[in-house]
Amino acid sequence: MTAEYGPTAMAYHAFKSMMFAPSDTQALAGLIAYLEQESPDSPLLIEARKFSDDASELEFDFNRMCIGPYKLLVAPYESVYLSGNHQIFTEETVRVAEFYQQIGLVIDDSFNEPADFIGNELEFLYCLHAMAAEQQALENSEHVEALNELAAEFIQTHLGRWITPFCEGIAKHAKQPFWPLLAHELLQFINQQLQAAPSLDGAE
Repeated sequence: MTAEYGPTAMAYHAFKSMMFAPSDTQALAGLIAYLEQESPDSPLLIEARKFSDDASELEFDFNRMCIGPYKLLVAPYESVYLSGNHQIFTEETVRVAEFYQQIGLVIDDSFNEPADFIGNELEFLYCLHAMAAEQQALENSEHVEALNELAAEFIQTHLGRWITPFCEGIAKHAKQPFWPLLAHELLQFINQQLQAAPSLDGAE
């Protein structure tokens, strides 16, 4: 389990898992474990428990909004929101991939989603915080600081700039009550990370 890396890494892992595999019972169990530990009064926890045995309806609803095969109701890609022309695989996608490469992460060619897919961005931030926790345990303070700075830079220049319209879209188009509740929790969590991050010189 991811709890040993601390609550921030645990949150990123829980949210990214739901973006990748909404019907996976292990993904849902991870979300439930995170909420039980960090937000036990959350309405999302009550809703999530309803799908503990079968979450297929959650995946159907997510795919309807974010995957297709028809027009995307809610694009799960940074480039759509920041490129100015609602396209994917743009310069924004390249810049995101360059961040991943700083810690040696490369998107598998067989994976169908681009670097700026919401799940990939959340997983990158999970990796940074998990690595920072490991370095903290080894008392490598310089490595911890560098990883935390990279996470702060990424969330301010990338995910933090488009998470609001993404979550608003989920809340608007979802049919299952679970998804607006998850969008609320995700947006609240990312906004907390943004507020805690040190400001960057020249950041918007």
